[in-house]
This record gives sequence, structure tokens and C-alpha cells, in this order.
Amino acid sequence: MDKTGLNFATCVFSVLVLLLINGCTSNVISIDTKDSVTFSTLETSIPLSKQRKDRIKLRGSRAGGDYSQVVPDGKMIIIEGTQIHGPTDVSGTTDLTYASLSYGSEDILPGGGLMPQELSFLVYVGAAQTNMDVTLLHEGTTYTTNDRTTELYLQLGGAYAITPAFKAGLTWASTVGADLTGISEVDLRLGYALFSHLEVIGGYRWLEYNYLVEEDDSTIRVKFKGPFIGLNIPF
Repeated sequence: MDKTGLNFATCVFSVLVLLLINGCTSNVISIDTKDSVTFSTLETSIPLSKQRKDRIKLRGSRAGGDYSQVVPDGKMIIIEGTQIHGPTDVSGTTDLTYASLSYGSEDILPGGGLMPQELSFLVYVGAAQTNMDVTLLHEGTTYTTNDRTTELYLQLGGAYAITPAFKAGLTWASTVGADLTGISEVDLRLGYALFSHLEVIGGYRWLEYNYLVEEDDSTIRVKFKGPFIGLNIPF
């Protein structure tokens, strides 16, 4: 091949590469729902036997909030197959309910020895279900989307007993589904045992939920933060 032919082939190849890159670059952006909310939480756990520390734990939580989002020029969001092109503004509501059933222990590494006696660590693994309901309002039209996903669940944390009845701690929980949809949650928490089988819990929570909408090749991102309050009913 002579030099002229080589230059022509190089130019054609470069154009094809640029077209491929442009074709693969999506102008679809995620629906971002962010708000400061108040979470409600309920937990209960049952020991497998009186002699063992491992437990079966059931945990549920709910929060709902409002959001608004700017869609930039040249971008669009997709909800239930409808394309909404920028520049424009959208708003809406988000309701998130999630529950988990897991196995583990509140005393996986009890204090003692090199660690303070009041310090303990928890680990739980299991399954979770997340229910998400999102509404989106644009130019007088309301769009809705909802889904139920089942995911693997992991919770890690630690607590320090300030008194026998009063504890402070930090927990992290995460879920992941087959399509990488899932929750990441961090709690700064306080708990006060009113009775042996009733504890009031509260604190501050940061939560992020990423939901992949496969048919639209887009993502719904929920970011909630705020106080939580609830009950823990251990048996």
C-alpha cells in the first residue's frame, strides 16, 4: 500500500473510532432523588438456643422524601419508557421500604483481654427485600415507577456499653442484587433498654440506594439522610 492509501485508511479508521465512541456515550442521566428525611425502624432477634450467642434477626425500615432535579441541555432522563429532554426541571417523591432476614451474632468479638469489656461487635448475613416507589412530575404530568428487588444482605458494626442499659454504636449494612442494585447504609446509633426484651433505638443514618433500570439503560439513585427512631425487641 502506498503512502496516500495508508493515510486514507488511517483517516477512515479514526472516523470509525470516533463514531463508535460517540455511539457508546449515552446522554441518559440518572434520576437523582435526594432529601433529608426521618427513618422509622423496627428490629427483633431470636437466639437459636440459650447456650449459643448466634441469632436470627428480622429488621425493617422505611423513609419517604421529596426531590427536585435539573436535567441539563443535551441530556435526558427516562422513566417508564418516556424520555424527558433537557434543559428542564423535574420533581417528585420517593418512598423506600426495606427489610432483611439474617443470621449472626451481636457478640462476634466480645470485649475482654486487650479490648474493653464494654466493647462488642456484630456480624449478620442473609437476604433482604427493597420496595421502591418513585413519582416524577414534569410540566403537569406525573410519572410513576416502582419495583421490588431481592438482594443479599450484610451488616457489620460495633457497640460500646456506656451503662448496662445504655449503648452507643456504629453499624454499616449493604445489600446487592443480581443486577448490582442495592443499598448502602451507615448508622450512628444509641440504644436504651427499657426492659430485657424492649430497647428504644435512635440516631442518624446515611443511606444510598442504586436501582438499575435495565430496559432503559438508566439508574435511579436514592440518597437519604437524617435521624431515625425505632424499637428493638430481642428475645
